[in-house]
Amino acid sequence: MDIISIELLTNNLEKTTAFYQELLDFEVVTKNQHEVTFRVGTSLIRFTENLSFNTIYHFAFNIPQNQVESALSWLQSKVEVILDTNEQSITKFEDWNAQAVYFYDNNGNILEFIARKDLNDHSSESFSSNLIRCVSEIGLVSDEPLTLAEELIQEYGLNYFEKGPILSDFTALGDHNGLLILSRTGRNWYPTQHPAQKNSVSIKFTVENQIHRLDF
Repeated sequence: MDIISIELLTNNLEKTTAFYQELLDFEVVTKNQHEVTFRVGTSLIRFTENLSFNTIYHFAFNIPQNQVESALSWLQSKVEVILDTNEQSITKFEDWNAQAVYFYDNNGNILEFIARKDLNDHSSESFSSNLIRCVSEIGLVSDEPLTLAEELIQEYGLNYFEKGPILSDFTALGDHNGLLILSRTGRNWYPTQHPAQKNSVSIKFTVENQIHRLDF
């Protein structure tokens, strides 16, 4: 599964533009008074302004597997990194054979750089936004994640992520390139104490070369 684009809401378009363009150095593709679109590797992120929007998203970006420490150093000069439950800046996911760094954007969204060793993706370049490969995860919040998972599997030909888990309050669909992260409403987004809340998101993605759009 490859995530082509995600469409999110923000209650402050100018501050969101400044964060992603000036701090994270993402390329602005289009911008008007209502929305802004960024290119991040092979993916696009669009933010549309909604002044009453007051919930948060969780989404992640793939980076080369040997760049997590360099990515951490790059981030620490720009934002405050979120420590995990072990008070570490780099989270090790043994089951997923991956390492990740978490941080907030200006909206309070929980962002993640994740280095997946199973992708065997190396780079000798100094870390910059140019090494961010794609949007690789987007969180979807439901009262019944497994029911939602089965509906998405039937409709889009997705599969449960091979490395799991399949739990009543949390699961993932897709593969190392792209994942839909399904969380139960009220379950905290790791590694924070922020409970997952339902919100509006649109995702364009491919499954076996077929392009799909999910408006959630």
